[in-house]
Amino acid sequence: MKPGKLLAAAGDSRLILRMLRRLAVPIILIVAILAASSGLLRLRFDTDILSMLPGELPEVKGLKAFHEAFSRNDELILVIDGGEADAGSLSLAAESLVKKLEADGVVKHARWKPRWNEEPEGIAELLAYLWLNGDPAVTRAQANRLSPANSQAAVKDSLAKVATSMEGIDMVMLAHDPFGFLNHPAVTTLMNSSGQGGEAFESEDGRTHLLFADSPTPISSYREADVWLKKLRKSVEDWKKGDGAGLKVRLTGEPAFSSEIGVAMENDLSGSISITLGLIGILFWWMQRRFSLLLGLTGILVIVFAVALGIAGWLYGELSIMALSSIEILIGLAVDYGLVICQEAKVAGHDRKELLAASGKPVFFGALTTTVVFLALNLGGLPGMAQLGSIVAFGLMAAAILMLVVYLPFVAKFGVNREPARGSGKILPRSRLSWTITGGLSLAAIVILAVHGLPGAEFSSKIMRPRNSEAMETFEHVQQAFPAYSGESLGIVVEAKSDAAMLERLAEARQRIETARKSGFVRQAILPVGWWPDANLQKENRPVLAALAADRDRLLREADAAGFTDEGLALGRAVLEAIAKQTAGQDLVFPQSASAREVMRLFISRKDGGGGYLLGSLEHEKGIDPAGEDYEKFRAMTGGGIWLSGWGLFKPAIAKLVADDMTRMLVPMFVLLVGMMIAIFRRAGDVALAMFAMAISTLLLLAIMSLTGLKWNFVNLMATPLLLGTGIDYAIHVTLSLRRTGGDFKDLWQGTGKALLFCGASNVIGFGSLVFSSSDALVSLGTVAVIGIILSMATSIFLLPGWRHREVE
Repeated sequence: MKPGKLLAAAGDSRLILRMLRRLAVPIILIVAILAASSGLLRLRFDTDILSMLPGELPEVKGLKAFHEAFSRNDELILVIDGGEADAGSLSLAAESLVKKLEADGVVKHARWKPRWNEEPEGIAELLAYLWLNGDPAVTRAQANRLSPANSQAAVKDSLAKVATSMEGIDMVMLAHDPFGFLNHPAVTTLMNSSGQGGEAFESEDGRTHLLFADSPTPISSYREADVWLKKLRKSVEDWKKGDGAGLKVRLTGEPAFSSEIGVAMENDLSGSISITLGLIGILFWWMQRRFSLLLGLTGILVIVFAVALGIAGWLYGELSIMALSSIEILIGLAVDYGLVICQEAKVAGHDRKELLAASGKPVFFGALTTTVVFLALNLGGLPGMAQLGSIVAFGLMAAAILMLVVYLPFVAKFGVNREPARGSGKILPRSRLSWTITGGLSLAAIVILAVHGLPGAEFSSKIMRPRNSEAMETFEHVQQAFPAYSGESLGIVVEAKSDAAMLERLAEARQRIETARKSGFVRQAILPVGWWPDANLQKENRPVLAALAADRDRLLREADAAGFTDEGLALGRAVLEAIAKQTAGQDLVFPQSASAREVMRLFISRKDGGGGYLLGSLEHEKGIDPAGEDYEKFRAMTGGGIWLSGWGLFKPAIAKLVADDMTRMLVPMFVLLVGMMIAIFRRAGDVALAMFAMAISTLLLLAIMSLTGLKWNFVNLMATPLLLGTGIDYAIHVTLSLRRTGGDFKDLWQGTGKALLFCGASNVIGFGSLVFSSSDALVSLGTVAVIGIILSMATSIFLLPGWRHREVE
């Protein structure tokens, strides 16, 4: 090739390279925005507290199984309250409200009384199934009781019991049961569990009535629940102007809880983020006096948030609502990088290379180290913490890249001719004073912890509820009015993938319960034996019951002759007809009617192909504490698809998990941090001082929490990585600044010091706004985060330089 062509080709190559360099920033922005947008479209938010907890814990498995099978996300409970004048007449008001809600189309259907009152054939189908599926000895005894030789005496005995029974449900049942079909042991289980043969609708004093309403469409998020509740409340208010005048209607149930938690936290977080961004803007303008820099920083932050949540959408799809608190952390740390660049530009000048030399390493290494801290949260056992760690980690790396590649050139171009940095740095204590202050604070913290002990822990579901929760207050009212909802016993949840496996696990569950009872820590347990379909039992009982059904005409004549009315014979006639149908074939029988399923859903949730969940209950002996010293005894009962369900077991399980995480997560995190510090500083003294700064901040935080009575919970634990992240981040910025300037306190204060002070102040204000939140969870998070940020910032800015002072003199 000729020399001229070679020169032309080289010139073209240089031109292409220059074009690529100019297009690099727009390409990076376009790729980031596209990736974030596609991820955001997949993102959903989950208000379920259980999504924040490790699924492998037996206690969590039990709660998840219970909620999946027996807690209906689409069912709302309306509680109608009246005074003395309304006692006993609320059923008419409930019926009127149901008609109003269904006419307005705000419910798919609603129930104000047991469905079997209107569909007696359903309860008959259920009774026939229980006899077919029950103990063959009990079935044979019933057939013998109703044999030609004994049936007349049996019917007369039933009529005598009607005459001598007390007023109430016993008399009503006996008057409709001439043949004793309600005497099946499985029915006794039902009556002992609910006291009403299904859901209780009216309280004993007649002043409270329940109404169960199903959403017209499936509810998959708290926003959908909130939209439905608003429509329903409007319909209720219209009803109260007419038939419901003077009555009070309150809401509870899963949709109400989901709506309250999600909307409250969304409003709280959006409010605090708005306040944070607003105050950042004011403080930024006060320090930098350049609107263009503020606009550029805001644009970068928006992209960072979008990228972080977009990645979360790709990784998780469904994100715990509490992980959104990571946005607050991400705001503070990402703003740090931009502010450091802006402030360093006042000291180092606005030449791009010099500005990059002054701020590039602190920003990059600070982001890298803090990213390692937050990624290490995935080593712990709390999924909510892992989600938070991943979001912040990826967001920080995106922030560092965007700040250095996009925002730094922007500052170099548009930040010129600003007022120069001022300050002598005399506010920073030198060596002796710095160590004296450190020693005094450490001694005071140690004394406080020795006297008051370490901060306690509170792992309760109530921490997630809004402070003023209509749903929780209403549910507590229901517990008082309806003892069956008191929830004092523990649930026993048995799960299996097939009917055969379920029957085996039921046998194992009965054995475990009997062992626990003999050991003296379980008083009694109710396990719905005979409710799950058993092909072998049905095969053995089928010919016995078929013969009984064939004699139904004779039995009905005898009952009629004994004195039972046509109404009294209705249930017996329906049960005998149902037995005839169920024994006609050889297939496995399982009730299909809506009214039978309504009763059965209290105990079992069976899938069409077999398998599912079964629910029982367990009561411990007096003096036994399942959530305390006897916790391990109850935990030993779980495993292999048999779980205990109850929030009382939740606290010791999570407390043990958190204690394990201290080793499983913090040890690798510490090793990684030390390794990163060595790679960044390459001086043992700087590494030791940075880790010492983090240790002092942690010690002071624990002392303040102990002194003020603050407790750890699974929400404010999210402030722990914030303390580690900001502490190390601030220490890196300060240490690298001191090394770059030769230990000049004036340059440190004018550049990095003021930038970090500003960032810490904005973070404190942002998290401080959570103190006014409607949720105790966010209040605790904000309080601990504010304390931790202040301590980390003050330690790094005001004490760390003095610790290094002798080394640089």
